[in-house]
Order: sequence, then structure tokens, then C-alpha cells
Amino acid sequence: MLRILHIFLLVFLLGGFSFTRLCAVPVPVEPRTTIDTLQTDSQTVAPNDSVIVSVLTVSPGSRIYELYGHTALRVHEVRPGRHSDWVFNYGTFNFEQPNFIWRFVLGETDYELGVVPYALFYDTYVREGRGITELRLNLTPDEATRLVDALSENLLPQNATYRYSFFDDNCVTRAIRIIEASVSGKVVWEENVEKKSLRDLVHEFSAPNPWDEFGQDLLLGAETDEPAGLQRQMFAPLYAERFLQQAKIVSPDGSERPLISSSLTLLPPTRLVPPARSVTPTVVFCLLFVFTLGLTVWEWRKQRFIYVFDFLLLTAQGFVGLVIAFLFFFSAHPTVDSNWLILLFNPLPLVAAPWLLKHASLRRFSWVSVMEAVLLLLFAGVGIFGNQYVAPGIWFIAASLTVRTVRGLCSKSLFSQKLAN
Repeated sequence: MLRILHIFLLVFLLGGFSFTRLCAVPVPVEPRTTIDTLQTDSQTVAPNDSVIVSVLTVSPGSRIYELYGHTALRVHEVRPGRHSDWVFNYGTFNFEQPNFIWRFVLGETDYELGVVPYALFYDTYVREGRGITELRLNLTPDEATRLVDALSENLLPQNATYRYSFFDDNCVTRAIRIIEASVSGKVVWEENVEKKSLRDLVHEFSAPNPWDEFGQDLLLGAETDEPAGLQRQMFAPLYAERFLQQAKIVSPDGSERPLISSSLTLLPPTRLVPPARSVTPTVVFCLLFVFTLGLTVWEWRKQRFIYVFDFLLLTAQGFVGLVIAFLFFFSAHPTVDSNWLILLFNPLPLVAAPWLLKHASLRRFSWVSVMEAVLLLLFAGVGIFGNQYVAPGIWFIAASLTVRTVRGLCSKSLFSQKLAN
């Protein structure tokens, strides 16, 4: 269970539903600059007197906050006597914000639009071994100017900050919205989208990190398992990249053109994502179940009851339940308020654990076993008949608790027999 608590720590303090720093980029930020002051040498040839706006997609990394990749906007301006090449990033935040950690746990983290030179952005991912692809937007000069003006407006102090939401308002969705608002006419997206849930996408990107995936499955609720349309699937940078290439612009006169004019690989990935670890949560909690079953059989034969083991299980269950219950009732993070694992993981076992030891010291039957039986029955009902995915590791945890609960309920007859003797 220490590993699970470690996952929680990563989720809350690093910002990765897992699911946390989906859009964070480890580069310096200058969020209070306007486009008129941004000038640097370009690394890409562009036509004279032009403004090229592109969507940059960074490949996933191995850290928990890099699993989904990253999206940013590149503005490459070439005019007589003027040459600028900058990257606008909606995924930056400041740890020095008042009460940052507490606000992050509550889901009230404020992200902001930042800007860095393209060369610095590029070099960052060269060092990390992650790839960068560029989708050049097929914009008219007026549309490109309108988009650049909108980015400049967003850089103003009163506009740069926004309330971050992992699935609904992040670096990807912000970039796409500002593109849609800048075109003449409207962006029409491909309608034939593969049916997937948000959890399907979470599993897809966290597959190489099974413990990270398990931590996210503990925190994400039933809403994550509902079918996700194109707009919600675009929270993931690689999916947004695919949908952008299929989209088109429909002008007011009815004419159509592709949204993307060309696709380039600016930097191929050089560091492969490591394969999934063999010691997965399913393996670990399966071994816990086997140990629990073996211990219970030994107790039954020896007519003994090792309450300390049950105390440890209840304590771990309760601590995990504290996190899930807090998110369920108080956090604004998306989908955590529909997490029905709260029926199994809640603070009640933590409160009841000391009573278990007290009853054991007095050699009495404990009502704690009855409480656990109720929680397990409720969980089984939701897990079997409900609409929320339950990870295999969680089923093994529930199975271990079930074995000990049955053992606790049977202890009533054991104590009665000993008292009679």
C-alpha cells in the first residue's frame, strides 16, 4: 500500500488524473510579454513577409506528468527587418502562488499562458529525447493575424490565467479554442470517431506505467467510463493532433479547405518509453490475496486469530479511503465525484481499526467485521452491476478483505466455543 500512497503523492503534488501536469513544460516562462516584443532567430525557412502559425505536439515521456504528451502553438513571423519565432504554452503554472498545494488538491489550480523562444522549447525536448511534430495551420493572412492578436491579448496580465481542468480545459483545449475563434467561418471536425471512454485513453497512455494507471483508476470515477466524443478525446495531445489533420475550415461563402496545410517532424523521439514493469499491481495484490488466504487457513487449523493483520488491512483501506472521500466531497477535479470505489475505500475502516484491537484484547466478537461485510457487499453490487470500471488489483484487495471479514464473522462461534469450555 506504500506504493499506492506514493502514486497519490505524485498525482497531487506533481500534477499528473496522473492526471495532473498533462500540459506542463519544464522551460522558463515569460507570461507578461506581448507579441510585438518577441523577436529571435528562426531555425526554419519561411516565406518573406509571412506569419506561420503551427500546432506543436510533443511525444509522451516516461514521467507521470509526461505520459500524455504536450501541445503548444508556434508563431513564426518573417517580415522585412523583423524575424521572430516563439512558442505559446497554455500549460505553465507558478508554484509560488498562495496556497498552491492546497488549491491543487481542491482542483482549483490556476494555469497561465506563457511564451518561450522556439529554440529553447526545441532544445528542452532534445535533452529529454522526446519528439516534436508540427502541423501548420492553413490560415489566410487575416486569420493568422487575428490568431496572433488573440494570443497577444491572452498574454495580458488580466487574461493570462485560467482555471485548469485535466479533461476539459488544458493546454490542448485552449489552443484549439483559440484556433476555432480565429478562422473566418467555422472548423468542422471529422464525425466518424472511434468510440472510446476517457478511461480508455488514460489506460492507453499509462500502459507502460501500470502503477500510475492503477493510481488513476483508484481516483477516477464512473463518469470516466462514459463514451467520450471527439471534443473530450481531444484532451489528449496525440488525439488532438490526429483530429486536427482530419478537420476542415468551412468559410462563410460555403467553400472548404483543410485546416492543416502540412505536417512536419521537427524532432524524432530518441528515448524510447520503457516497457511495462512485470511487478504490476495485479501481481502484487494477487500475492496479497494468496498470503491472506494461506494465513486464514493456518489460523483456522490452529484455532487462532491474528488481529494485527486485520488491523493493518483496515488502516491501509482507511488511509486510501481518506484520499478518495476527500476528492469525492470537496475537490473540483473532473470525474472524482462519481467514484463509487468510495463504498469500499472510505475513512470508516480507519476509525474502526482501534475498536478491532480493543475487542481482540478482550477476546470478544467485533462489530467491525459486520461493518466490513456491509461495505464489501455494497462494493460488490456496484462493481458487478454498476457502470464503473474496477481494476483487477482492486478486486484482489476486495477479495483479501472478504476472506478476513468472513474469518472475523466466524470468530463469534470460536469465542463462544472457548467460553463454553
